[in-house]
Amino acid sequence: MDIHLTAIHWVYLSFILAIIGLMAMRRDTSLICIVGIFAIGLLATGRVGPSVSAVFESFIFAIKELIGTILIISIIVAMSRILIRTGINETMIAPFARMLRTPALAYWGIGLIMLVTSCFSGLPLPWR
Repeated sequence: MDIHLTAIHWVYLSFILAIIGLMAMRRDTSLICIVGIFAIGLLATGRVGPSVSAVFESFIFAIKELIGTILIISIIVAMSRILIRTGINETMIAPFARMLRTPALAYWGIGLIMLVTSCFSGLPLPWR
């Protein structure tokens, strides 16, 4: 079985390496991703119209796949900001603050607290 790499494969590999390089330099990768999709589309079809269409179709595909994750992350961030602004996070941690003196104790203490609360979160409560 022979595998033949075409120009599209090499362009894809070069853009992946460029994206990794930009990520290592802590730069934005959006533009290089769009240019890469356009270049691969141009090589695959040989025309500009379908290449531009491929860019927009990739946006639609990405949104369809990631919208649930984006929504959950945004809700969690909003809820945590509300806890910080109202000061409820300090009140929730106050009973455990004496136990969480060092970073190691805080790590294991919060882990155990989460374990215990998650064990009881699925139990049916008598008043429900």
